[in-house]
Amino acid sequence: MELKGKNALITGSGIRLGRAIALALAAEGCNLALHYHHSEEEVREVQIEADEAGVRAEIFQADLSNPEQLQQMMHAVAAAFGHIDILINNAGIYPKGKGMDTTSELLEQVFNVNLFAPLLLTRAFAQQLPEGFPGKVINISDAKVFRHQPDHFAYRLTKNGINEMTALFALELAPHITVNAIAPGIMLPLAGNEDADLQDLAERRIPLKRIGSPEIIAENVLHILHQDFMTGTVIRIDGGEWA
Repeated sequence: MELKGKNALITGSGIRLGRAIALALAAEGCNLALHYHHSEEEVREVQIEADEAGVRAEIFQADLSNPEQLQQMMHAVAAAFGHIDILINNAGIYPKGKGMDTTSELLEQVFNVNLFAPLLLTRAFAQQLPEGFPGKVINISDAKVFRHQPDHFAYRLTKNGINEMTALFALELAPHITVNAIAPGIMLPLAGNEDADLQDLAERRIPLKRIGSPEIIAENVLHILHQDFMTGTVIRIDGGEWA
């Protein structure tokens, strides 16, 4: 796909991976629909950088755990841009807890944000795309779910669901829409754990002996978007940690 002039919606675009992906798309000439929930100051900074890159960038606030707000956001995005060519399902939450400690309320919240919102957004994306137009969906998964561990129980369930949803929608939405996923390893300190010794962690756990970066994920997003013979694939970008 030629990205210049295309319209892209990125959820969770104000910080971390979402920010890097948004700025990489702006550098390629994509107009941006920038979603955020709480990070208003950060997303406005992304908007300013996108404006400086010469592309259009509009901001949309929504709580993705609320299906009504999600639908309202999609209507607002469609009204502003006409249609969206690219959907990046990046936003997510990462609560800690084993299965026996996970309440029904937490399970519902995590599933609503991490799995149901990408599902509903992908359906709305397919419905709003003009007939015959090519479209691209990229979901952000997680490399750690390729090995079973009982930590982050609800989160792991949703990211495994994202991988399965990627394959199913790839089949259903072909041939005009491709659906792929990226499963990052360690790219940044987790929120609330910024003091972690990441180099020590990398030496112990990652064969390449270094952590990644949001920019590496953005580069792989561009790789997927630039070619048209990949769908239903989950690309693991983890330095070999979960090989």
